Amino acid sequence: MSVPEGTGSGASPSLFASLRSFWSVLVAILYTRLDLVTAELEDAATHGLKLILTGLLCALSLFGAFFFAMYFIIAVFWDDYAHRLIAIGTVFGVYFVAGAILFAIARNMILSRPRFLAQTLAELRRDVAGLSKSMAPKTEEPKP
Repeated sequence: MSVPEGTGSGASPSLFASLRSFWSVLVAILYTRLDLVTAELEDAATHGLKLILTGLLCALSLFGAFFFAMYFIIAVFWDDYAHRLIAIGTVFGVYFVAGAILFAIARNMILSRPRFLAQTLAELRRDVAGLSKSMAPKTEEPKP
């Protein structure tokens, strides 16, 4: 059997061009996803740092409240100077309220944090769905 003259090397350039186009699209998709992963990791690191700082401030405030509560109890049995008790009670109240507020903020940060790499996973799912659609065999609709 003989090969038709126009089919030998004429199909190769378009095949290589298609492969080159496919790889460039694939690299672009991977670059975009890597960029998205980087942004999400930076957000997660910032969120973690804020959480640690809030937790430390919460612990410090509650420790201060505990310290002044103990001091308040000691001062109650001390001499009966009312001003001293009001000052100690006020300091205790300020530390306690600050600790309670920081505890609520830290708890809210933990409960409302986004799922780790959620945006990246959603984009990858869309990529897989798009590639599945493009790779699926095309069916021709019957002409009426």
